[in-house]
Amino acid sequence: MVENELVVFEGPMCCSTGICGPEPDKVLIELNESLKRLQKEFGNLKITRASLSSNARMFIETPKVLELVKKDGPDILPITMVNGKIVSKQRYMKHDEMKEAIEANWKS
Repeated sequence: MVENELVVFEGPMCCSTGICGPEPDKVLIELNESLKRLQKEFGNLKITRASLSSNARMFIETPKVLELVKKDGPDILPITMVNGKIVSKQRYMKHDEMKEAIEANWKS
């Protein structure tokens, strides 16, 4: 079976989800909930969040993303990839957008 993967490359965060502290960012809360929904909707989808502060190795191992961050700086983040294809830069995608991108790039 071919593995399908969604990866969200993010700037430095205080924790793995960014949902911490007294006033968590609502955008990050929505993202976290969307990723949970997508996992249920696409059972064999691998979802990874890679933060510069906690998973810098993924940036190094993903030349497309590393090149963009070197060229444009961390302001290019977040970057969302589906099966190795960049589908969004500089913003977190909404649930429906991620779902469409997954469906459009699904490997059977």
